[in-house]
Amino acid sequence: MEIQFSIPLARPKNATQGRKRHVKCDETRPACLNCIKWRGYCDSYADAPDGKGVSDSAKLIHTKKAPLILTEPLVNTLRFTSQDQRSYFDEWASLSVSFLGGGLSPTRLWSATMPQLTLEEPTLRFGAMAVGALRRACGPDNSLAALTQDNKHYLNAVVFYCEALRLQSKALPTKEGLRTALLSSLLFICFESQRGNMPAALKHITHGFSMLNELAGCTPKAPDLVRIAQAPPTMVQEILDCYKPLELQSRSFMGSYKTFFFKGEKQPGAPPQQPPQYPGQILTQPQTHIMSPTSSPQRPITMQSPPSEPGTPHTGMLSPQSLGSPSTQNTTPIAPGSYTSPSSSATTPPGPGQQMFGQASGAPSGAGRLGGPAGGPPGRPPGIAPFTKHSPYFRPKRTTITTLHEMPREFKDIEETQGYWALVQRNMVQYMPLLTATTAQLALAKASSEAEVEAKLTAIRQNPSIAKFIADCRYWIQRWTEAYEPLYQSFVRNAHTNPLPYLHAINLRIEYLILYVYTTVPRYSGLITARGLTPQYREICVLAETLLRARPNCGFAMDSGWTWPLFIAAFGCRDPAVRADAVRILGQYPIRNALRDSRVYRAIALRNEEIERAIASEGDENKQWIRLRRREILFEDFGSSIVLRSVHKDPETGVWEPVEEIADFHVRPDGHLNWRRQPISDATSILGGVC
Repeated sequence: MEIQFSIPLARPKNATQGRKRHVKCDETRPACLNCIKWRGYCDSYADAPDGKGVSDSAKLIHTKKAPLILTEPLVNTLRFTSQDQRSYFDEWASLSVSFLGGGLSPTRLWSATMPQLTLEEPTLRFGAMAVGALRRACGPDNSLAALTQDNKHYLNAVVFYCEALRLQSKALPTKEGLRTALLSSLLFICFESQRGNMPAALKHITHGFSMLNELAGCTPKAPDLVRIAQAPPTMVQEILDCYKPLELQSRSFMGSYKTFFFKGEKQPGAPPQQPPQYPGQILTQPQTHIMSPTSSPQRPITMQSPPSEPGTPHTGMLSPQSLGSPSTQNTTPIAPGSYTSPSSSATTPPGPGQQMFGQASGAPSGAGRLGGPAGGPPGRPPGIAPFTKHSPYFRPKRTTITTLHEMPREFKDIEETQGYWALVQRNMVQYMPLLTATTAQLALAKASSEAEVEAKLTAIRQNPSIAKFIADCRYWIQRWTEAYEPLYQSFVRNAHTNPLPYLHAINLRIEYLILYVYTTVPRYSGLITARGLTPQYREICVLAETLLRARPNCGFAMDSGWTWPLFIAAFGCRDPAVRADAVRILGQYPIRNALRDSRVYRAIALRNEEIERAIASEGDENKQWIRLRRREILFEDFGSSIVLRSVHKDPETGVWEPVEEIADFHVRPDGHLNWRRQPISDATSILGGVC
């Protein structure tokens, strides 16, 4: 019998997909023994037998899969790349919340707004980490001597600071960019001030002024800026409050400010300027070149005045030549709007690591195109010099307070008191250019005799403009203190039960006392008038020490502080005991308030004591007072050096001759500065008629 097999060549249509396919021997492990089962031959090796047999009691265990747990990522992985960055940020947050606002009361911008925004914005976050790393580098003593190249925290601080500057330079002019620019400007000021770099801090302050003056409604472009700004009006007011102490402190650098930002070197053959046809007009000036404090001598910065804009209260520093002699000035103070030193803009491209000087350091790139030519280089927006009556930093918070003529006979609360005090300060500020020009025109350092000095000082007191300044300011100061006295006495009575309002009250009292001394102009007065200010100086010392003892102090803050009032008492008071007490307080509570370092001012006061003792060794009291009135203090090189003028008796001729000494901002371990003599310069004193 023959059996035939037929093998289908094609797969049947009804074949199932799950049919098992024959597995060839060479496709799998030979240990399957398929080849032996089908009488084939296989030369492969079988698996080695297990050393231990399987127990009959073995059971199969089915393990459950672990549940998937979703965890929130750590904040370090989202915003920080290392633990050091987080620790630096925490250091910054602690500094901002507890100390930067000043300590009397929590400032919302420093205690709440800035810590939140710096955590979200990369530019602000790097700036905050830079401040925190610098704080860590300075140590608990806040010593600048620790800032060396071997300090890891200091190197990290510089790296973060440069990264913040880089991010800000690439920012676009958006709504968020304007807010970031304003806040980053404050962070940059905080960083440079904390490490004692006054020139860089002053430049950041100046650029911040340019943005804030535009934003605060001082120019026709302000409404547009307010519309594009993401920051609400309350935040703008908070930023203005933080800039107010910086505005007050920047006046100390008035000479350096004017030299660099406003006063260019006139080129030979330049045509004379024509007087302005209306207040606020900007005169066109030829292009000039001046040197940047950070650029090399081979790279001058080109400065050119912006075009004038009618109706724009664009003002600048008053040059000594813009006023006539003190005896020929009119009785009405010249409005700051009539001064002709305009703001400048830089057009020279920056080098590696440098920035356009005309562009605000905290401003986004392109922000300077406001008012600039389309398609051209970004021009600096027309700003306002920080010390004019148009400054927005003396605006009352209450909108109902608009003029001094509506001042009530008695204030109801502290907010109303502060509102009218802001108007009193603004009334005083409008005379600052007049006082600056008057001091410059005196040129006491070039007087040939003491008789000439006395004649010049007497003529200043008889000047109608100065007389009007004294009468006007003293009238409103007297009105204000009479209205404040009942409220102030109530705070004094409740000082033990309610200390915080009392501290605010005496802080305002110190501001009043300093303005009282200013308007007395003791330098232009006799010895009797100068001695009559001793009670005011003594009260300043007592109240300032009370405030310093009550506030938390980490060695650095961004408020006004009380270093300047104490220095005025240590320099100008005629009672040696009061002067010594002021020097003691400056040394006992060392602190750096933005641009002002109490250690530096104490060192100046110590040098002044040496001058006082030398002058007191010869002559009667009137002769000694004439010699003391020739003392002058000024900051040069953008605050990096101090100049002190006084008189010194020539041992050969026996004549008291003017001398000029200069010192760097580095205080020695013994608390003194390294003074060295130099030829008498033409710079203007920052004290004016104070002492």
